[in-house]
Amino acid sequence: MKDINNKGKVNRFKFLLYFYGLFVVFIFIYKFIIAPELPGLILLAAFAPIFGFMSSVINWPVYIHATEADGGMVINSQRLFSKKQDSLLINKYNFDSYFETDHLHIGLNILNTEEEMLQHKIKVSWMKLKDLRALEEKLREINPHAPVNTN
Repeated sequence: MKDINNKGKVNRFKFLLYFYGLFVVFIFIYKFIIAPELPGLILLAAFAPIFGFMSSVINWPVYIHATEADGGMVINSQRLFSKKQDSLLINKYNFDSYFETDHLHIGLNILNTEEEMLQHKIKVSWMKLKDLRALEEKLREINPHAPVNTN
């Protein structure tokens, strides 16, 4: 299995946010320093694109990196603009089943070291479809009999 990650897609969004931030700073500098006689309506040009980002604010991107490990896989996730990274080891001994979530996540029931069943949500909305299918195929390969629980 090749490594699965969505780094390129999330980085494109990150640089788009940086570019938008520079655009807002430029509009403010232009309005208040270079041409203060302009009407205040020019500030609307700085804030109108924020409505294009509304859906992305709700669906904030998360870096996902899945790699093969001994008899299973390791999934690392990291929020955008965060240093904290969460890891999840999935193998045939601890992967029990799926659980129903929304269309943005994959829900996994996994046993922890104290033999307690924990539910983990993996955000897959920022993954390419072929990478998502490869991740699901690897999960089916780890436990082909994992039932889908409906809550």
